[in-house]
Amino acid sequence: MKTHMTRREFLYRAAAAGTSAMLAACGAPAPATAPEATPAGSAAAGAPAAGGGESGTLTAWGWEGTFEGLESQIPAFNKKYPNIKVDVKKFGYDDVHTNLLNAIVAGSGAPDLCAIDVLRLTQYVDGLVDLSAQAEQYKDKFVKPTISVGTYNGKIYGLATDSEPMGVFYRKDLWDQYGLKPESINTWGDLATVSSTAFDKSQGKVNLYAMGANETNLYEVLAVQQGFGGFYFSDDDSKVIVDDPKIVEAVTVIKQLWDAKHVQRNPKGGYSGDEMTALLKSSKVASQIVGPAWYPITLTQQMPELSGKWGLMRVPAIKQGGARVGYQYPTIWVQPRQSKLQVPGWEFARMGLIGDGAKALYDKTKVLPAYQPLLDDLKSKGDDYFGGQHIYQLWDDIAKDAPKIFWGKGFTEAQQIFGNHLQAILNGQQAVDAGLADAAKEMRAKLKKG
Repeated sequence: MKTHMTRREFLYRAAAAGTSAMLAACGAPAPATAPEATPAGSAAAGAPAAGGGESGTLTAWGWEGTFEGLESQIPAFNKKYPNIKVDVKKFGYDDVHTNLLNAIVAGSGAPDLCAIDVLRLTQYVDGLVDLSAQAEQYKDKFVKPTISVGTYNGKIYGLATDSEPMGVFYRKDLWDQYGLKPESINTWGDLATVSSTAFDKSQGKVNLYAMGANETNLYEVLAVQQGFGGFYFSDDDSKVIVDDPKIVEAVTVIKQLWDAKHVQRNPKGGYSGDEMTALLKSSKVASQIVGPAWYPITLTQQMPELSGKWGLMRVPAIKQGGARVGYQYPTIWVQPRQSKLQVPGWEFARMGLIGDGAKALYDKTKVLPAYQPLLDDLKSKGDDYFGGQHIYQLWDDIAKDAPKIFWGKGFTEAQQIFGNHLQAILNGQQAVDAGLADAAKEMRAKLKKG
């Protein structure tokens, strides 16, 4: 059972609840970003100014937090393609993915462009356009590793709207009150060791962190730290790696975190659910150790009264001196092969993902941009909610340290299998090595990988 949501799901839920207007409370104000120049006469980079005489309706599917950049560029796009009408259809998160898969399987009904979560990319690649040639010149314009997240088997299928490095959010005021210093937390073991400090010094009112037994997000951070950018699979997507000795080491660390004294366990809805939000808001939990770059939306929307009291730090390492990185799930825009408007479709996507399009999406969502020039403008500014800390600079540093990230075939199935076995391990029903051996065996049998 899935116990967490991605930031796209969160944005869609927030919009449905009528709270999306509050997103403007997050982060520093975005600077103006100049539009990216289009090389003259280059069909791969964009269409000629006259629009090539193409006509029809260009359809794009997306959900809240994905389409705003593209939508902002419709007037500019229509100056290049006056005979093409743009129809941006807005669905729920699950509906977009289900409808696209059904259209690809059926061979008809797909849009010209579609937003997808990268963890689902391999479900669709057989029905998508290889955009490698078009995207090549933009490789250095997008945050590392967002190019790799939209790539499978050496082919680029889409460019990202956002970047999702992982950090730890912590209550600076509470950590100071209990004598805890971020600079002294170098490993996950350090964090586990001091977990009783906040509880004891607060006379049982505050836990240092919370975690769920079957949430895979924390595991995925540690898998990246161990060099597995495919999380559950080898770099060539041919093998299951969850029984590798390095993964055994990683999950042993998770077990240490779970067993630490006075940890808040199994908040309903997982790390991004309502109970976890309430625990943070009420100061009953002093840290969010699964902290993707979209998560400040939760803080600024749900607890604006805590402005200035939060800090961001790198995730701890597995061992002293080890990697302190993690990466979650951006959105990418892809182009189904069924599209009859592939050249103008690419141009529309390109305009929505760079320059003014990227800025429009950021202005609406305040989610960390994948477009590097926009992020570079933001890095010099402190964030008031985080006490003036330059969190954009830290996010960029973490992303640059991340390895190549990709999502292999069967990712969501592997994630569910792993979560079930992780729960058994943390609850003491299986030893770490035995539980991971069983998880690997089940994945190999069901996913047909070595």
